[in-house]
Amino acid sequence: MSTTGRTARSARLYQQVAERLAQSIAAGTHGPGDRLPAERELAASFKVSRPTIREAIIALELDGLVEVRLGAGVYVTDSPEVAKPVGMDIGAFELTEARLLIEGEVAALAATLITDEELAGLERLLTELEKANDRGKGEEAVDRRFHQAIADATKNGAMSDIVDRLWTIRNRSPQSVRTFEKSRSKGYQPVLAEHRAIVDALRTRDPRQARAAMRAHLSRVLDYLLDATEVEALAEAKAKAKATRTRFARSKTDV
Repeated sequence: MSTTGRTARSARLYQQVAERLAQSIAAGTHGPGDRLPAERELAASFKVSRPTIREAIIALELDGLVEVRLGAGVYVTDSPEVAKPVGMDIGAFELTEARLLIEGEVAALAATLITDEELAGLERLLTELEKANDRGKGEEAVDRRFHQAIADATKNGAMSDIVDRLWTIRNRSPQSVRTFEKSRSKGYQPVLAEHRAIVDALRTRDPRQARAAMRAHLSRVLDYLLDATEVEALAEAKAKAKATRTRFARSKTDV
């Protein structure tokens, strides 16, 4: 097996898609100013999910190869750089899936070890989160402290470090930052009720309830991300439908 083959298989799926699209741009299949096929078509062509296509498009946008025009689609830039390796950062969907798996188990362990003092600390963080949401400022920093406090409650340095690293990736990865920015622009904030449910589950000291509450919360985060990124795709579809109706209306008047 060649090194190239191993590398391709080990690359993240969205990166593989982005690389192939970048190669088609470099080869002239999609030239400057050309519109890329619609998200649904690309997903069918590459046999991947639509969220994977969205992350691939974000990667290409970060590399200056394409630009996303709201309501119009994705276009190759006028002067795209010759295909370079697409950024190796981690996308928001992959990151949140990892958090769902890891932090679910973190919460389960924390439920068996958390102290009354640590629970009181989480209650204070819930109050801070509510105030930050009302201000519309600082809520993500409080959210991070909340999740980190649960990891610290496991008394396991490795778990605490992993959760810290996941949040660092969330805040530094261009892919992740771009997607979460889109989510915030659509009004998403950390949901207080979901965080309250996590604290209530931890208070029972039942690992199954704590795991379920954390996984339910992060599953909804994935849903919010999907909703936020689907807005652009929906706007594009509406614009296309409007153009079609206008064209048919004109053809009727010309008859």
